[in-house]
Amino acid sequence: MARKTKEEADKTRHLLLDAAEHLFWEQGVSKTTLAGIAEHAGLTRGAIYWHFDNKADLFNAMCDRMFPPFEEMMKVLLEEGHSPGLSPAQRLWQHSCGVLRLVTTTPRIARVIGIINLRCEYVGEMQNSHLMDRTWLIEKLGNLQAILAQAADMGQVRPGLDLHCVSGGLHSMICGLIDNWLLSPQLVNLERDAELLLTPFFAGLFVERCWLPTV
Repeated sequence: MARKTKEEADKTRHLLLDAAEHLFWEQGVSKTTLAGIAEHAGLTRGAIYWHFDNKADLFNAMCDRMFPPFEEMMKVLLEEGHSPGLSPAQRLWQHSCGVLRLVTTTPRIARVIGIINLRCEYVGEMQNSHLMDRTWLIEKLGNLQAILAQAADMGQVRPGLDLHCVSGGLHSMICGLIDNWLLSPQLVNLERDAELLLTPFFAGLFVERCWLPTV
């Protein structure tokens, strides 16, 4: 019986997160109420407070549900054993293209990223969102800089580049491409053209097209 109760609780929690995703995307975070989320999920408002303390807590849980695929991709990028035979530059290329394709082929991930970047003002109660803690961003940029340092040690990076700036530029470019696609998907075919869009940046970063996997 206890196991069944936990399964039912997990199902209720995911129903609430699903409802929050749809309403946050359609209405924006500030205009979405907990009562509206409960109604959209076909549940009572009390069900929300059983699982979440407030809107920020629910928002954080929604984000946490999206992160695992990106965390796995970062492991593949950083650990050579996950991609045997690929150089640091090739792993970074594979990772960057993979991030764009993951977003464009996974509606839930696309929706949550859209909410994070385009549908939320981080003021008031949303100041408690853990996205306001920039530790995760600093860690990600540090990981990108680490793989770039490996590439530089192998002579793959063009001389004279500031790797700290390059890591920030690559991260900003990928985020910008995703945001533009979310805002105007009819203008940017991100799934089809991911490699074409990233190529100019990589061509300016690496030497002799060394980022491309060998056939």
